[in-house]
Amino acid sequence: MKKRHGLGDPIYNAIEVFHDKNILISKRLVYFGSTHYSDEDWGESGVDFNSARMLIKNLLYLDSEEPAPILIHFNSPGGDWHHGMAVYDLIKKLRSAVTIIGYGYVRSMGTIIFQACDHRYLMPNCGFMIHNGYSMIGGNAKDVIANAKEEQYTLQKMYKIYYQKINKKHPKKYTLKDVENMCTYDNFMRPEQAVALGLADKIL
Repeated sequence: MKKRHGLGDPIYNAIEVFHDKNILISKRLVYFGSTHYSDEDWGESGVDFNSARMLIKNLLYLDSEEPAPILIHFNSPGGDWHHGMAVYDLIKKLRSAVTIIGYGYVRSMGTIIFQACDHRYLMPNCGFMIHNGYSMIGGNAKDVIANAKEEQYTLQKMYKIYYQKINKKHPKKYTLKDVENMCTYDNFMRPEQAVALGLADKIL
């Protein structure tokens, strides 16, 4: 007769924590998944404050326990630049080596977070996409000018993040301007193309 797991059982508690908090502590595994749409029943809308907060908390917890490898299972269309950069900066500063596996889609801000990790893997059917993002500028004329300057600054940072990885695989083959041109439109890639370019390490 099979044993049934219930409250108080270590296995049950681990599963419960994983489903509620997206972290499996015993395996040093974190899940990050987001959608294009905001819905209380189905999760957060892309990379935003709430989804980034959950991921940051989980990574900080595992890293504080010991400097040992962490695995992120990742599936995201992207989202907010600043919340995404909070995750990016944290991963870069962790003591633990971080491996990330992309499922479903890794797009936009998701591809930036992807570059922060020590080992970057894609599943065979994962969709990968880089672009300039979408502008939400509004307000009076001076606000528009100030926001446009800020967006230009963030775009240059984004190009440099991609360029660093691309140049590492293809020294002196591409320029920063080439990377900027790659992001002019929604640039969809198959996993093989992302690996060949240097924006991922391997297809699983």
